Amino acid sequence: MTISRFSLAFSVLAGAACAQGVTTPSGQEVTLFDVRVEDAGVVRFRFLAPAIDPAGQGLVFDDVAGDFGWLCEAVALPALAQSGRPAQQVVISLSDREVAFGQAAPEATQFFEAYALDGSTCIWQAF
Repeated sequence: MTISRFSLAFSVLAGAACAQGVTTPSGQEVTLFDVRVEDAGVVRFRFLAPAIDPAGQGLVFDDVAGDFGWLCEAVALPALAQSGRPAQQVVISLSDREVAFGQAAPEATQFFEAYALDGSTCIWQAF
């Protein structure tokens, strides 16, 4: 997997939309901390979501399930449209802490969902 030089541009575009955080449909506030563009047309939007916690101390996956599609359509699609860079798939991730991409972090809570893109719609894809 190769990350392109467009990652920084996407971070700036999408980050402008999330600079102070975004309140999602679940009511949690998330902040974009990384965008990764991969060779295969995959763009990963990685959000810090400190309120998630599957151990029952915070929001669990079922609480935030509706946030993924909303983040894809409200943040990822506008950033992709503004950049003019086509993508075939968007992956939205929520993490309770910043985790270096590709590194194991067993203490972190992370949730992921993938979407195919169809114009202005994100279509959920099961992993």
